[in-house]
Amino acid sequence: MKYVLFYVGTLCSLLFIACSEEKQEEKVNTPVFSADQLKGIEYSASEIRQVMGEITLNGKVVADENNLVNVYPMIGGKVTDVNFEIGDLVDIKKPLIILNSGEAREFEKEFLAAQDEYELAKKNYDIQIELNNSKFSSARELAYAKKDMEIAKAELSRLKEVYSVYSITEGGKYVIKSPVAGFILEKKVGPHMQIRSDANDYLFSVARLDEIFIAFDIYEKDISKIKTGQSITISPLSMSDSTIVGTIKRIENIIDPVTRTVKARVYLKNPGYQLKPHMFCTGKLMLKTNEKMISVDKKALIFDKNKYYVMIYQSKDNIETRQVEVSSSNDLYAYISSGLSEGEKVVTKNQLYLYDALND
Repeated sequence: MKYVLFYVGTLCSLLFIACSEEKQEEKVNTPVFSADQLKGIEYSASEIRQVMGEITLNGKVVADENNLVNVYPMIGGKVTDVNFEIGDLVDIKKPLIILNSGEAREFEKEFLAAQDEYELAKKNYDIQIELNNSKFSSARELAYAKKDMEIAKAELSRLKEVYSVYSITEGGKYVIKSPVAGFILEKKVGPHMQIRSDANDYLFSVARLDEIFIAFDIYEKDISKIKTGQSITISPLSMSDSTIVGTIKRIENIIDPVTRTVKARVYLKNPGYQLKPHMFCTGKLMLKTNEKMISVDKKALIFDKNKYYVMIYQSKDNIETRQVEVSSSNDLYAYISSGLSEGEKVVTKNQLYLYDALND
């Protein structure tokens, strides 16, 4: 009996020592962070917030048609010079296309004849004034001379206007300039082309790009959720580190039969022409729901081994890894369905450093 008691006592002592050593080993392996190590962390308390849904739209930059001009030929001829390329910034003074035109030569011929006619009529009128003053001509003859001069002057003015509108230069050259200052978006002309005055297609298009709009595609299932006046956060693919906040100004009423989408327009100022036609963009819309849930800053989440975790800060000596269930999220917040209570402090900066230290 004494031997049995001795054996049991010895076994209990060994178990107590083993447990003590295990606890001591756990304590040694648990990281204790210094004040310097904890200086860089930030945390915020979890809160109950209204759940905000999110819709992501795809779109592209489009030149505003109110600032876009397609230029057609007014008379025909053979192209001798083309002084622009797609993407060039042009003004209203620079000759962009020059045509050698038979029609322009006819206008020039008429203009020169009208000049001669006017000069002759004016000279005749001046003579009639002198004759009338000398009583060698009647008032009726003077009136006829004045009328002839006015008709000649009107014809000359008409042809001057034609010259101005058609930009006809000496030698029967038809010069085409841009009607507005802007960027060349399309070009459909080249040297030696024969241009017809009755052509149905334009030669080039030019647009001002200081104001543009972004056309977003809205799928049928989301049409009822999106309204004009809603704010949208835009991320151009060419400006990965920047976002632009805009407002939906117009939603079209026609569904594209191929993509099954409608277009939503967001008009923007475009200083420096950073946004260029056909650039792709994404837009994010925040949508209110009737549901409220515990939420944390989205950047506090840690995803590891197909699960979400957060670091709970209670004190510098008490930081806990907590698994949570995420119901949904948007760019700002993650909404937690289980694993977290309202008011708990969640680490939002350098949480990965703490997670690795506590869980490796």
